[in-house]
Amino acid sequence: MKNISLCLVVFPLLIISCSADSVDTSDNSTDSKVNSKKLEKSARLVENLPPENPANVYDLAGKLHNDILDTYLAGNYQYNTISQISQQIEAIAVMNNDLAILNFATNVPVNLEEIQAIVNNPEAELDEAIVNSSMTNAAKGSLSTFMNAALLWENEEYGTIYQSIVSYESSVMTNSQFSSEDKRIILTTSSIARYSLYYSKERKDKDWETSVGNRVGGASGALDQSLTAIKMALITGISQNNLVTD
Repeated sequence: MKNISLCLVVFPLLIISCSADSVDTSDNSTDSKVNSKKLEKSARLVENLPPENPANVYDLAGKLHNDILDTYLAGNYQYNTISQISQQIEAIAVMNNDLAILNFATNVPVNLEEIQAIVNNPEAELDEAIVNSSMTNAAKGSLSTFMNAALLWENEEYGTIYQSIVSYESSVMTNSQFSSEDKRIILTTSSIARYSLYYSKERKDKDWETSVGNRVGGASGALDQSLTAIKMALITGISQNNLVTD
């Protein structure tokens, strides 16, 4: 995961620079004040963006991630092993009626050893998982680039992150080189990343800080199926937040 897409990294900066250049603050004219107020209002609207992207057909994966996380954190569980966290996430997931909407395949238990490996070394595990996946080479490179770019977003405002992810998702959906399975994997991964980052930044939830492991868990799980992506993202993220191991 060494090559970071310049477009994904620079895109947020272009939004900021274009917005700033559109306002002339060289005088105190009425037009200048009006434009300044419009810019401030626009910035507020961007920062208040909800995490949804209806254009992504796998958007529900991210929503389910946050819904299940809500339920887990509300339970104030004090589990200290990955297996205990996994069991609770499985129990919460089967009770969620929205799971049927995505027509998930059979609910297969997650691989706890794989989750432990991701907790220990998330980037190396993702590299290996992508290389050994059945994705096309173009899709493998695209997903690796996206995950690398996500590493740079930790200190960004959510509005900037949202615009970057949605722009990326749009490019994936229109990419004729990607197979339908490539798109499912990538769009599931990006949806979970978009919602998870929203959870920690916009909700400012003291019990949840998104992590590299959370996003890697989502991507690794998506290589199997979208339901596995949701569960692995949650279990890995919760384990890293609680600093637990099996």
